[in-house]
Amino acid sequence: MTEELLEQLNQGQREAVTYCDGPQLVIAGAGSGKTRVLTYKIAYLLANHAYQPWNILALTFTNKAAREMKERIGRLVGQEQARYLQMGTFHSVFARILRAEADRIGFNSNFTIYDQSDSRSLVKSIIKEMQIDDKTYKPASVADRISMAKNHLLLPQQYMVSSWAADDAQKKRPQVGNIYNRYVERCRQANAMDFDDLLVQTFLLFKNHEDIRQKYVERFRYVLVDEYQDTNYAQQEIVLQLTCEHGRVCVVGDDAQSIYSFRGANIDNILNFQKQYEGSRLFKLES
Repeated sequence: MTEELLEQLNQGQREAVTYCDGPQLVIAGAGSGKTRVLTYKIAYLLANHAYQPWNILALTFTNKAAREMKERIGRLVGQEQARYLQMGTFHSVFARILRAEADRIGFNSNFTIYDQSDSRSLVKSIIKEMQIDDKTYKPASVADRISMAKNHLLLPQQYMVSSWAADDAQKKRPQVGNIYNRYVERCRQANAMDFDDLLVQTFLLFKNHEDIRQKYVERFRYVLVDEYQDTNYAQQEIVLQLTCEHGRVCVVGDDAQSIYSFRGANIDNILNFQKQYEGSRLFKLES
């Protein structure tokens, strides 16, 4: 089975797939077989390293990418094995974890997830309540500012004493921090999280509850991340929380392309990976 798998790969792909001894960064440009390496690596781990499917966590940026990858792995190792892989977008995987552990962070497990329009609508109503000018404090712009702060794991109290608040004051919008604070309070009162909270609350869950973090470190014995150049600070920190002890992490990305900069994607996550994970190996795929 293993030989059959590896025969279908070129030399560079084969080396990236078979290296499982520590953290690895795979740089893959367009047409170099990035998805192939991820799918075959997961198949290789299942066939060769005695991993159970539920011990492998694969994080993607779209549900479509996760579905397609799971189907391809199913064709390689059988649908039954593939069905139990922990594979999905950051937000869908972490939403499941948060529903399971909601009581530890003061939410009910049936919390509502606000989309962008829900968030903007809540910001708009807070601006109205505070009786401040919605021409200066445009709801969409304030909601985007809050989203960006969350992606940097900057909570309201930290925000108010940070350079972000100083920047707001300079732009004649000194109340953004207060709006942010009220926004967080209102979400909690409504038993609701917005899209960014799925990252923030997962980070806080692992940071403040070591027993929970350890539970998921033990469950996810191997972590793989697709499109690593599109991860933001919060996503990278959660991956680190799950892998810093065992180092069984494989991230794949293209250092020349980042499409999610509007969501706080940080190309430094790829550039600093080897500093963050001591002894990590770099693999470059050629097209």
